[in-house]
Amino acid sequence: MTTIQRSALAGALLSYSFVACTAQPASSTPLRVADTVTRAVYADDLDTTIDSFDEQTKRTVTRTELGELSDRMHALGTLKTIVQRNGNADTGRYEFDAAFTGGMMLVQIRIDPSGKIGAYRVVPEEISTPPSPSTQG
Repeated sequence: MTTIQRSALAGALLSYSFVACTAQPASSTPLRVADTVTRAVYADDLDTTIDSFDEQTKRTVTRTELGELSDRMHALGTLKTIVQRNGNADTGRYEFDAAFTGGMMLVQIRIDPSGKIGAYRVVPEEISTPPSPSTQG
């Protein structure tokens, strides 16, 4: 990735934060919650995305905003996997790597002790790839 591309990526840092409060079934894990919401965002499915948000938060998420985030995800290719990077049950904060065929995004969520989503955030991540043999000097 060139310096210009890195600068453009840094300048266009995506930081959509959805604050939400919703009850989750006891069988839900932070991974399931992150997976469900992230796949709904990727699918540009507003109803499923905001289904788990409280009424106040539902009013703050626009179709345009969701569409823009979905488009940024699609620019990275097909969504392959979501894997937990770390988590802290005491604070309810969790991070996940969302892997696409052409890149990664960091998904951050916060879940309160009752299992309600407190926050959802997605940030693109730059992936360092080693130069191919033809580009090495």
